[in-house]
Amino acid sequence: MNYTTLNSLNSILKNLQSDAATVGLTIAGLMIVVYVIIVMFTDDTNVSTHNKRWENLRKVFLCAALIAAAGAIVTFGQQLGQGLHP
Repeated sequence: MNYTTLNSLNSILKNLQSDAATVGLTIAGLMIVVYVIIVMFTDDTNVSTHNKRWENLRKVFLCAALIAAAGAIVTFGQQLGQGLHP
């Protein structure tokens, strides 16, 4: 059986895993930092505005978690590729 295609996919996944996880986690961290800075400089004390800010911060954390999960899925795919062809 020819494993050239699997080896190619495995090398692509390895490159994606090493680069995408780093870039994704950096973007997620920057999203959180920028939004927290925006919240710190906002001085509106209205209750509904305060609740909306925290709701938006939860969305930012959710996006960061999704980016981290995508990195984990790429890592899993790479390990699965290595398992299929030792």
